[in-house]
Amino acid sequence: MLAIREYAYALVSLLINVPVAVADTSEPAFTRSRPIKGIGVSPPISHWEAPAYGLTQARLDALEQAGFNTLRIWISLEEFLAPPVSMEATLSRWTGYISRAAETGFRVQVSWASTWEQRIAVVNEPKTTARFESALGTLCGALNRSFSEEQVALEMLNEPPGEQLAPSYYTSVAPSWYSACRSKAPNLTIILQPEAGWHGALGHFNLSQYDANTMFAFHPYAPGEFTHQGTGSQPHLYNVPMPITRYAGGKMQMLADVSARIEADTTLTPERKVEEISRYGRIIDHLWWNDGARWEDWTELQRWVDSSGINPRRIIAGEFGVVSEFNYNGTPALPDVASRAYFMHKIRVQTEANNFAGWVVHQAFGDFNLFQQTSVGEHGEHLIPELVEALF
Repeated sequence: MLAIREYAYALVSLLINVPVAVADTSEPAFTRSRPIKGIGVSPPISHWEAPAYGLTQARLDALEQAGFNTLRIWISLEEFLAPPVSMEATLSRWTGYISRAAETGFRVQVSWASTWEQRIAVVNEPKTTARFESALGTLCGALNRSFSEEQVALEMLNEPPGEQLAPSYYTSVAPSWYSACRSKAPNLTIILQPEAGWHGALGHFNLSQYDANTMFAFHPYAPGEFTHQGTGSQPHLYNVPMPITRYAGGKMQMLADVSARIEADTTLTPERKVEEISRYGRIIDHLWWNDGARWEDWTELQRWVDSSGINPRRIIAGEFGVVSEFNYNGTPALPDVASRAYFMHKIRVQTEANNFAGWVVHQAFGDFNLFQQTSVGEHGEHLIPELVEALF
């Protein structure tokens, strides 16, 4: 009976010229075998097992035993745009690096290490865009020859600039990059990101311009006042827990603590201190609204998935994490491991509940560390147990 009804509906739809929606059931080659459980790593290109940021066998074993199956590694955009010796030498240097990652037995998600200015240039400056497309074709051809479609995927650009700075990104530039790569690598999984990794901008992509072996990554870092506390434009905001109601003394105490830090900041004038206390007050109001109800919300993302018909297995939570107490700018940030674990568990659960392709946590080493550390540049060979438990 169900088959008859479906046939009748399709026939009527055809007669009245209304297209019948066809569910996207495609599975990208890179994720076909299993969901992505990834981690960002940055071993030095010249010393893979370096004591500080390297991947020793003990660290690789720790990642595998925890349940990770994918490494997100970085290659130099700058070197491909302006190779110091030749494109052939640059290609050999970085495909060798990718090979070293693939030899570990983990899948490898390759991304371009780049500055904000470089990202704007590859979108807005025609000569730079042309150089990038040429480099992209060369790299993709090499990846196609050297690796299986299950081993390696290529991420086009990390957190591209927004429409205000780069209005052609969605309409022409990203499709051109895709074409440049796909012409040389017909089976390579290509991963695209919306501006700044914001999931609300995924709807700007025209899905008809990309094949089923194209994935879309977003970066769930909201609220940034929690995930990036002590850094950027809010250096005086730290020790923010999750859920926020765990803050000792509540909202008024948080405001008092932040105000005291600002008052003690000798780099600020008295007038600027007044402005900053007022600004932080607004931020704290935002964080405490409805006892923290503005934490990461994927309602808009789900609307896009439903309206576009995209297979959620083509979507990945491509980068997320929480800054630790080992902060590059010297502020204490967040020594509270339980809050970091709470957030990571939440993202992992949401990813699974939405049937997405998986997730990549940021990062193995540094100020978002998952490995135990004594300082930003001093790393051990054991993962932080609470964070592993939150993810697995």
